[in-house]
Amino acid sequence: MESYDVVVVGAGSAGSYAAYLLAKAGLSVALVEMKSRDRVFKVTGDAIGEHHINRMAIKPPSNVFMIKYEGAELYSPDMSVKYVVLGKGYGLDMGKWARWLIGEAERAGVTVLDNHKVQGPIIENGKVVGVRVLKPDGSIEDLMSKVVLDASGVGAVVRSRLPREWWISEPLLPEDASHAFREIIEVDYDIERPEYIKIYLDANVAPGGYWWLFPKSRNTMNIGLGLWGKLSEELGLNPRHNYEKYLMNSNYTRGRRVIHVGGGIVPTRRPLPSLVGNGVLAAGDAAVTVNPVHGGGIGPALLSAELASKAIIEAFEKGDYSESGLWRYNLEYLRAYGIKQAMLDVFRLMLQTLTNDQLNRGLRARLLTEDEVLEISEKGTLELSLFQKIKVGLRLMRVPDVASKLRLALRYMGEVKALYSEYPSEPRGLPQWYSRLVDLYRRYAGDLGITLKWVSQRF
Repeated sequence: MESYDVVVVGAGSAGSYAAYLLAKAGLSVALVEMKSRDRVFKVTGDAIGEHHINRMAIKPPSNVFMIKYEGAELYSPDMSVKYVVLGKGYGLDMGKWARWLIGEAERAGVTVLDNHKVQGPIIENGKVVGVRVLKPDGSIEDLMSKVVLDASGVGAVVRSRLPREWWISEPLLPEDASHAFREIIEVDYDIERPEYIKIYLDANVAPGGYWWLFPKSRNTMNIGLGLWGKLSEELGLNPRHNYEKYLMNSNYTRGRRVIHVGGGIVPTRRPLPSLVGNGVLAAGDAAVTVNPVHGGGIGPALLSAELASKAIIEAFEKGDYSESGLWRYNLEYLRAYGIKQAMLDVFRLMLQTLTNDQLNRGLRARLLTEDEVLEISEKGTLELSLFQKIKVGLRLMRVPDVASKLRLALRYMGEVKALYSEYPSEPRGLPQWYSRLVDLYRRYAGDLGITLKWVSQRF
């Protein structure tokens, strides 16, 4: 049995960065990873906004960046409309990125335990006091700690094994996720405008989601698609099947030479009811911090790691590792990103009800301009002057069926923002607040004409 101040589970972006920050603060940290350290590789779109890099406490080396982006091109299903949304970012070499982060954590004093598989949390007297791991030699060992940070990805191997009455343990349902598949390939032509990522809305290719082409150089790309998990569950849709049917042999993949293949589940939902419990926190995909609309998760993972680390450091200063002692993480996360995430979840659900015809007509009528799309994606809201509201109103008149859904989404986004702004300052206020959240989503789902399982049950 080994003891540490903090055990961090998962050596991805969130886990490695959090481990680094905690070790730099003087805490003893174990970073537990089920894979070997040279095989930590998240299957993702590989893109990250420049502002997330600038926020980091350490500067990444240039070799982790494969390309610099200037923005995104968004295409309508019939390809008749293209939006260009500006925003600087990078395409990462995910293998080099992961190895760099793990190396920085180790240099800061973190004990890296790769090839160790976490079996679950150790709970004593109603609090998490460590994790049980399967070691490379097949033996079992208990790693004890004051605090455990679950950064194990969408599987959430600690959080998902906590008692159901713990708010942090809320499971991820298919209706709150995307099922994705992608390839990294080399092609035999020069990609047009490789400094822009390309996003394609098409309910046939990617029902309830989108397909993408993210250049990684002039002739290499990350190309794939994500489907709404609700449709995958109800209709048996498979993202790899759709990729092979619509994209694998398309004009976009001419001369295709496969470099890497992979897929997975992407959490695209509102924040968890709570990111903390007694002796435990969650960060990154394990804490469902992904942007609900575009599915970007690397930047939010880093942000959640930073905020979780601050809460842990403060807990050690006070000697209080309880749910109450870690509660500031919830409040800081909501202020920094979580409220926006909740608002974008509302917008996401509206988008997933639109048909190709509605998307074509709505984009053609420019119900939202590029600047307004950027404002929603950055802030989760749309603030307009009276003159702008008049102009938007005139645009909305062109496509009344789509406009009614947009108005509905914007109204509920405002309600969600107001509710999350009243998130309780201490744990005892959470049950009442959560019941209000359920009621709000139940009304919204009814107005949209969809069913959501989570509003009809408390886990």
